[in-house]
Formats: sequence, C-alpha cells, structure tokens
Amino acid sequence: MVDIWTALQARVRANGGAPLVTYVDPATGERTELSATSTANAAAKIANALRDEFALLPGDIVVLDLPPHWQRSTWCAGAWTAGCVVMPQSAPDAHVAALVVTTTERAAVWSTGAARVVAVSMHPFGLPITEPLPHDVDDATLLVRQQPDAYLFDPPTETLPALQVEGRAWTQGELMTAASDLGVACGLAPGGRLLLLEDAGLAEDWLGGLPVPLALSASVVIMRGSAGADRVAEQERTTALLPQRD
Repeated sequence: MVDIWTALQARVRANGGAPLVTYVDPATGERTELSATSTANAAAKIANALRDEFALLPGDIVVLDLPPHWQRSTWCAGAWTAGCVVMPQSAPDAHVAALVVTTTERAAVWSTGAARVVAVSMHPFGLPITEPLPHDVDDATLLVRQQPDAYLFDPPTETLPALQVEGRAWTQGELMTAASDLGVACGLAPGGRLLLLEDAGLAEDWLGGLPVPLALSASVVIMRGSAGADRVAEQERTTALLPQRD
C-alpha cells in the first residue's frame, strides 16, 4: 500500500469534488462535509504548519486529544503528510510528544506540560476560537490558515511510523493495509459510504476516520453519539457500519 498523502492525492485526481469526510451531530443538526480536495488542502496547510511553525520532523509524535470529528480527520491527514506519528491520548503520561492538539475544553489539562499545545476550533466552519485559552496554548486555526494549500516539504513514505494506539503501532503502509482489511470486513466496497459511530473501538475509530475511506475509494460519515443511527444511515445513504452490529 501507499502512504496517506499519495493516497489522498490520487483521490483528488480521481474525483476531488466528491465527499470524503462528513461529520454529523443529530442532537444539534450540525453537518459538515469535506471533499477530497478540501481534505487535501487542509492536510497540506496543517503539514506545512507542523514542519514550519512547529519545527517538527518526520517521526515526531503528535498527540491528538480530539473527539471523533472532521477536524480530527484533517489533523490526522496533516500529521501523516508531514511524516509525523499520531498518538491518541486523553491525558498527559510518560510519552514525549512534540506537539499536543486538543480542544478548548481540554486545553488546561495539557497546558502545564513540556510539549507545545494548540487548541482546535470545533466550530462547524472551523472559525478561530473566541473563548479564552490558557496563556501557553495557541489557537491552531490562526497558525494553520496562513499556510499555503500546497505541501512544501518532502512527501512521506509508506515506511514511516504513522499511528500508535493501545500499544499497537503501524507504519503508513501498514495503516492503509489494516484500513483496507477493516473496511472489507465491514462490507464497505469502493464507492460506498461508511457510518462511523462514536462507540467504535479505539483502533477502529482512528482507522475509520480517514484511512478506511482512502484505502477503499469510499467515504465516511462520522456521527456524534449513537442515538438515531438508523435515521442518519438512511439520510446519508451509508452502505456499511463501524462498529458492526449483531
């Protein structure tokens, strides 16, 4: 399998305007949809910021303390484009991260640590944060939006480490292979649409948010919560479900 950036670029060339990542919150009515082109642009901007603004190098660890959301998918795409390792983590521990990316609500949890911390806006349109942040936490939106849409550094390779979850680690190539296997096991076919529920297992959750639809030329609908899943599945015309139900 290829690396994430190559897979994303191939998707842009094949059908850049088609949906890739959709986020829905039935409780609030929020719905945000990103095409492959929009996702690639966000990935390039984030990756440029990681390499330029934050001086990260391939192999550096980026802790993502973000809920299932379109922002998490774009930050995964950006980190992998920059060749960094994504580590899901909800509280500081012994791991040494080069950067922590979190929400405004959780910024204070990380603000006293050694790593640099940025907060991501959960606004439906990704607007800058309006709430006060701890003095040592930056608004990621303001730092990322000034970056160019084209990635300016060396592209990643499939052998670079990409994801560490629950003691398991994948390179970018292994991640894409695992994502393909997971999607097939769920019954997802090329051109299909995966409904990713919030109660998916941790590894499934992080694979499903971007690698699975990329690996199978499909798309994903990330749903907040699990109530009303049948209605969302009908409205979004999904063809597969993660986690699978008995």
